[in-house]
Amino acid sequence: MQRHADAPSAHRETISGFIVPMQWDEQFRVTEVLIACEAERDVQVANLDNFPGLVSLARTRAFVTGTVRRVGNVETIHVESFTPVETTEYR
Repeated sequence: MQRHADAPSAHRETISGFIVPMQWDEQFRVTEVLIACEAERDVQVANLDNFPGLVSLARTRAFVTGTVRRVGNVETIHVESFTPVETTEYR
């Protein structure tokens, strides 16, 4: 089976960065978050419904493990687990 050149690649990875809200509903509840990593890499969380605890960790640094996919310029992560990191930065 041949793979298309523009097919999204997927790999398991642990990323480190700050959890940042990126979208809200009409009641101003966070509906999407991303992980802001070093070197201006932003990775959107694809399965926030399975990990609602990420919303309460906004502006907190965390290690997030999951399957990362890139489609065009957009990277997403299907989270498997996460660990908050104690820090005083950006608080």
